[in-house]
Amino acid sequence: MNKDQQIELGDILVAHWRSLLTCECLPAAGKFRPDASLKPVLPYLLILEIVDGDVKLGLIGPGHDGRLEVNPMGHSYLDTIPAERRYATMMRVQAMLQHKCGARIEIEEEMTNGELGAAYLTVVPYAADDTHGAYLVTVVPPNTLAEAGDTATSSSFLSRPFKSFEYLDLGFGTPPALAEKIMGVDAPSPDLQWPDLKTLIDETVPS
Repeated sequence: MNKDQQIELGDILVAHWRSLLTCECLPAAGKFRPDASLKPVLPYLLILEIVDGDVKLGLIGPGHDGRLEVNPMGHSYLDTIPAERRYATMMRVQAMLQHKCGARIEIEEEMTNGELGAAYLTVVPYAADDTHGAYLVTVVPPNTLAEAGDTATSSSFLSRPFKSFEYLDLGFGTPPALAEKIMGVDAPSPDLQWPDLKTLIDETVPS
């Protein structure tokens, strides 16, 4: 699937997200109920749910068969990535939720023959409600080397480093450049709570 086709799938996800807006707030996680408008992206969906300071893997679409060695549903996404990437990951999760923006991410996915295909992911945020933690709903299309019915890769796309990460303006702007600078500092001790990104920004900007 070429880059333009992958981005088009992401645009479908964004259009559905916008259809749920009723105010200047994020749509609630409970409002995410895939309908006919999402049919093209359903096989490639991945839902991350933020629960108690962790990021749990929820719904995993059937189009990821062959891309994942085991079904990690219910497990921590943070456990799939190296420890040195977890701090920046949690700060970016907060950035998307606090600034009501999404993300476009490029990864290089290694195929079983050793070649690298590019996959362009799109992420949109949903707010926590009475029955769900906050959601990051993601479409992870087949990469540029995947062919129909054959998406087998040599390692999980979940653990692949990002080749690029850009915040996606959904109509409310994107985080200040300072947000990404904060993510570049040394992470706190693993036994500490993740700091609040908005508080860090407010404390850093002179009054």
